[in-house]
Amino acid sequence: MKNTKKITASLLAALALTAPCFAAGAAQPASEKTAQTAPLTKEDRERAELRTKTYKALLDLYHKKPKSRKAIQNAFGYAVFVDTSYSVGLLGGGHGRGRAINQHSGREVFMKMGEMKVGLGLGVRQSNIIFVFGNEDAFNSFITKGWTFGGEAVAAAGDGVNGDALEGSFQVAPGMWMYQVTTKGLAAELTVKGTRFYVDKDLNVDTVVD
Repeated sequence: MKNTKKITASLLAALALTAPCFAAGAAQPASEKTAQTAPLTKEDRERAELRTKTYKALLDLYHKKPKSRKAIQNAFGYAVFVDTSYSVGLLGGGHGRGRAINQHSGREVFMKMGEMKVGLGLGVRQSNIIFVFGNEDAFNSFITKGWTFGGEAVAAAGDGVNGDALEGSFQVAPGMWMYQVTTKGLAAELTVKGTRFYVDKDLNVDTVVD
């Protein structure tokens, strides 16, 4: 009986000594979790919001022009911009943000767009701009040098690779096509003349241009 009491007392003492260790071990994952869920920055939230908006814009293009999915799947890369244009009296303009994706490397580049134009009108018009890049040179030039749409555009025809998948787009430069999607559908003509597309240095983690 005495031996039993001694064994019980020894076990209780051992548990008392090891309890803090168990408590510390249980608390460790909580501290790690706190470290992993650090507050998001303003840039993190803007990047997340832009990914959602551009993804929805791409789905909208696929819905309105199903053949465009094949053109983008076969492309070296693509870019999607969400644009808000406005006009008041004779002055008009617009702004927007977007993402360019290199489908070979998976690289994501955040970009901006801006325009200023003169013309009659009043109101706000929303449209999405989607670029398709047929080769690496066209894509790299777009993200490193930026690009301004001068108004030259030719309705896309079969290119021998995508067939008629680019139907509804306009070739705006060698190896580069553009779709403009409004709330009513694909634009019959591009209305973004003078628009400048350039890298958003605030949202890119890795600097794209010097």
